[in-house]
Amino acid sequence: MAGGGCFQSRRGTRAMALMATAMILASCGQAFLSACPQLRSRAGTGNLAGSTGPSARPSHLQPSQVSMAAGEEISMVVGISGLWAQLALALLPTLFIELLVEGEKARPRTRDYVLNSEDQISIQIPFQIGNWEAARQNPDRVWNALCGLLDSSLLRRLQGSLFVLNAASTFVLFYTMILVPQGYPLISLQTLPFTLSSFALGLLLAYRANQATLRYIKARDIWGDMLNISRDLTQMSSQWARYEDFVDFARWVPAFTTCLMCALRNPEAHDLAQELREAAGSDLSKKGAGAGLSEEEIQLIVNRPKGMLAHHYVTHILRTKIKLMDLPLEQRALMENNITRLINDCGACENIFATPIPVAYSKHTTTFLYLWLFFLPWALEGSLGVGVVFAQQLLSFFLLGIEDIGVQIEQPFDVLPLKKICFKISNEGQIVRSNFASLEEAARVSRKAGVKQADPVPA
Repeated sequence: MAGGGCFQSRRGTRAMALMATAMILASCGQAFLSACPQLRSRAGTGNLAGSTGPSARPSHLQPSQVSMAAGEEISMVVGISGLWAQLALALLPTLFIELLVEGEKARPRTRDYVLNSEDQISIQIPFQIGNWEAARQNPDRVWNALCGLLDSSLLRRLQGSLFVLNAASTFVLFYTMILVPQGYPLISLQTLPFTLSSFALGLLLAYRANQATLRYIKARDIWGDMLNISRDLTQMSSQWARYEDFVDFARWVPAFTTCLMCALRNPEAHDLAQELREAAGSDLSKKGAGAGLSEEEIQLIVNRPKGMLAHHYVTHILRTKIKLMDLPLEQRALMENNITRLINDCGACENIFATPIPVAYSKHTTTFLYLWLFFLPWALEGSLGVGVVFAQQLLSFFLLGIEDIGVQIEQPFDVLPLKKICFKISNEGQIVRSNFASLEEAARVSRKAGVKQADPVPA
């Protein structure tokens, strides 16, 4: 049902765009007729006289007069055709973007996307060696970046805004070329206000993008820290606790990050119980030490005390299990310290999630940017002519793109590959639990080999 609603919404948007384009063209046609009364009257006279073309002339006109009248009429028709061509050219960016967007929609989806984004906001993929080699390869990286603009989801997100701005610049051309010759006042803005305000606009956009990037980097570092803590807790319990306690404790470690991921994203994006089942590791069919949480334990998390967050419940369980291990005080303190670090990271994530960039600042920046781009054609039309449309569309794409990217990464937990991080934690834990005996044996064999190769102790 949701997918059908999204499809109907997109279809409605395109229909509105086509209707608006038709209205603009209809207005242009009416203006052409009102701007050319002589041509309209000549056409009407010819029809009344039964004439079928411009060759029907009054019989009393001299040949030279007939030639001049025909030349004026041809010039008028050519001028009107030129205006039509320029206005059609002004709407070309909207049609071009529509074609690119339809092509981008037809591409197969190979990445994960944020829920309810209509596949417009992709989740960042973890880079591997091949990704880094491609990212720094010259000059391919430049061509890939330029060609990527043609099938980027950024165009889909900006399509509506670019259409409105395209319509605004087309109206400026329509007003200047058609209405002004009919006696309407000429409206023209100086470029100086736009030049002076561009510095302020650039600072606003740069600051907003920088702050969003800092939030993204901080969230990434926090989740990297939780990955390392989870590894540390698994290894500590494997070496210090009894085998049964280690397996029981290590099965609960991935549950913390899994519950936190679900809390930081749209509840519809993840089913907590299913995510906890998948937190067992890469092989969900394993039994014994390689298995994850039991169904009863999963239901304990799902049906936790009212008002208690799932990840807070898991940290409480982990602390209790550490206490029941009966570890020496120093070892218990080290493990308790890791739990404290997890809680600190959890609080930092909740702080980022609940506190956006000041809303007033974001609204002011967006309003400033849109009005700046909306009125820009009135200042550039006199010097660029029909080229003002393409100049405005190019500026709008890059400036609105900067603003939109900042908006998308401001809430970093939707675009960070948290699912991949949780999988890495659960998979590494499952490997350690399943292969604990072989890992211990390998350490003992290595120790014996090292003792044999060591130099004899001097007497």
